[in-house]
Amino acid sequence: MIKSILNSINHRISVHQIWLKCVDNFIANVHLLCLLLLLPGFVLADSDKALKSALKGGTAIVANAEGTLLWQHKATHRMVPASIIKIATADAALSYLGPTFQFKTAFYLTPSHQLAIKGYGDPSLTSEALAEIAQRLHQLSLPKLSGLLLDTSYFTKTVAIHGQGQSNNPYDAANGALVVNFNTLYIRKQRNGRIRSAEPQTPLTATAKSLAKLYPPGKHRINLGRKRAIRHQYFAELMQAFLKKHGISLPMQLSTGPIPKDATLLFTHVSKPLPEIVAGLLQYSNNFTANQLLLVLGAEQFGTPATLSKGRQALVAFLHQLGLTDIEIEEGSGLSRKNRVTSLEMLRIVQHFAPYKHLLKPRPPFLAKTGTLTGVSTYAGFMQTPTEAYYPFVIMINREVPFHYRFGLATRLYHRVMQPSAHKVP
Repeated sequence: MIKSILNSINHRISVHQIWLKCVDNFIANVHLLCLLLLLPGFVLADSDKALKSALKGGTAIVANAEGTLLWQHKATHRMVPASIIKIATADAALSYLGPTFQFKTAFYLTPSHQLAIKGYGDPSLTSEALAEIAQRLHQLSLPKLSGLLLDTSYFTKTVAIHGQGQSNNPYDAANGALVVNFNTLYIRKQRNGRIRSAEPQTPLTATAKSLAKLYPPGKHRINLGRKRAIRHQYFAELMQAFLKKHGISLPMQLSTGPIPKDATLLFTHVSKPLPEIVAGLLQYSNNFTANQLLLVLGAEQFGTPATLSKGRQALVAFLHQLGLTDIEIEEGSGLSRKNRVTSLEMLRIVQHFAPYKHLLKPRPPFLAKTGTLTGVSTYAGFMQTPTEAYYPFVIMINREVPFHYRFGLATRLYHRVMQPSAHKVP
């Protein structure tokens, strides 16, 4: 009796799952058709002439899983890649540092009972991580603390990223050896002027209140700006707040400098493995994380302190190993318009990234990364074929187009290369 009921339930669940999958496929197909209709001159059996016309001001290339070129247009024209260059940065980091690499942050106790912290550029140091760190410090039964010492010597003092503005927007957040929450804070300002933290895991600090006063009512993600003193103060305030929850008093006696040689190492906090950090970087197109990776990559390859020049040198050396000697690299996030690459070169990077393609953002039938600047719209990654093969592709348009134009164009290219006649490069 019970077995019969369970079989009946399982059958209904199976039918329900099949029905849901059909609905999902229908919605996905309608979505793709809508994207295609955004493009002028769309026809189901796209001609090369029509597709090249839609690529005005741009280039494109696609190959099969074995590397044979299936379609290309102006693939040797040098273009501004915007954020798809993050694939190159991620690829270099995973290749040089390795998939088991973890960022570290070291905690010490000085003879004068200062809590001393040395940062090594961990881009994933968040409020959640500080909460875990505070819990671990609580378990050590520390003596009464006299203050806080921050050692940021792993990075050079000033890191200037070309293309990075001076705004308070998160994408302009400055890089550093010891930063928290991507060098940003998230606040909610009420109509009566009262300020609260916009995320439950992050305490509201004096620095957050001060910066939020300039903003209108609503939620705001604010970067902490260029002044290292403000960034250090905010880090200290958060550390103080998390320790207070465990009954540990941390006086706001803040100093910066190298860790004394006679300090005692308490423990070293390590980040999630590098692939998880890269996945977040690619999913959310985090400029801060991309350039943190580039800076750490340079320091690991050519010694400290980390500088943008060393990071570029490491990335260029990696690209040379792929046979790419003419790419122009200014920084690792795509903010700079001095970054220049051809579709053919970018395709080689995508091909090399194939073992990590699952870290790219899924948008069926694509696993890919977008890039956007004013007058720049790009898309690169893999298109999944009906036979479960993955075809690397690159689209770069350096003119003003609607946001969804690249998705419709990618879908159009997908249908073009799926035709039997597409096995010859036009």
